[in-house]
Amino acid sequence: MTHDNGNSILHRKTQVAREDFDARGMSSSKALRLALSKAADGLLGLAVTVSTVEQVKLPQTAIESDIANTGLLILLDGPSGRRGAAMVDQSFLSALIEVQTIGYVRKAKVQDRPLTRTDAAIAAPLIDEMLRLFDVHMAEASATYTPAAFRFGDMIEETRALALAMEQPDYDRFRITADLGQGAKTGVLDILLPKTPAPVRPDVPRPDAAENADTLQGSAMNAPVVLNAVMARISMPLDQVCRLSEGQVLTIAHEAISDLQLLGADNHLVASVKLGQLNGWRAVRLLGPEGVPDDPPQFMGTSPADQRETEPVTGAGFETPSDDRRRDAPTPAALTGPDDDAKPNQYRPAAGQSSPEVV
Repeated sequence: MTHDNGNSILHRKTQVAREDFDARGMSSSKALRLALSKAADGLLGLAVTVSTVEQVKLPQTAIESDIANTGLLILLDGPSGRRGAAMVDQSFLSALIEVQTIGYVRKAKVQDRPLTRTDAAIAAPLIDEMLRLFDVHMAEASATYTPAAFRFGDMIEETRALALAMEQPDYDRFRITADLGQGAKTGVLDILLPKTPAPVRPDVPRPDAAENADTLQGSAMNAPVVLNAVMARISMPLDQVCRLSEGQVLTIAHEAISDLQLLGADNHLVASVKLGQLNGWRAVRLLGPEGVPDDPPQFMGTSPADQRETEPVTGAGFETPSDDRRRDAPTPAALTGPDDDAKPNQYRPAAGQSSPEVV
């Protein structure tokens, strides 16, 4: 396959993904992030800065093992007997209690303690307002959205009882990590909502669909494409590779952050890319022929602190590390762990040692 054909396949696949995102207008993760920040500020005057929102499909059989049993477990009631769940960890709950009793969040380590229904009553108004605003944001983004209408139901003692109360086969689990009270505490909030089936789109055949169905072109255009974003590479002896362990530090030059390449299955260069994130997921953005995004950058952070941390560019909320951060970063930058996507500088082996390439 030629390089031009590779770009054509890549363009078609990314265009479909972009059109799907634009059709939604706002994802569930983004709606929850906005809803939590607005609910905490409006009800309690509490500054909540969401750092990540992780969304995964969670089967009912995995609820007990996935949800921590150390936080406040809440059963959510929905229409037609549907049920959801929430888990507020002790740091998050402690911040809610402190802001309502002493007026601010203390920078102090939280001690684990037994939780009571008083704790549940303190968290209930925030949970209800967040879920209400979540429906509002989703309804504003899509005229076909059906409000979930979940509200606080009851406190559950342990995850086993929570799993038994959940009857749907699959759930969307949103794990929200947020800084509370200007970073005084960092808390985790889990939200479980019944998995809603994706809308069925009408199958509109293209004029040439039947013609290309059994042709080489039709098969090639429907083939999966595996792409790897490569930041840097390192060479080292095989015995040293075998001794790599979790927590070991490998170093790369800070310029590597802005010099990423997107490689195909045979390691041919597909495009230059930028490292960033999209709705809490790691992502890369394709750059134009001049090595810059097609759209000019603009700030999309929720606070000045967010804007200093990232320099998002237009295009579905994609965020990339700012140039200031790259200039201020030490040389070389450190990335921990052998399983990170980033790759370190060249390691010069001793004489007589082999030098396999580690990606």
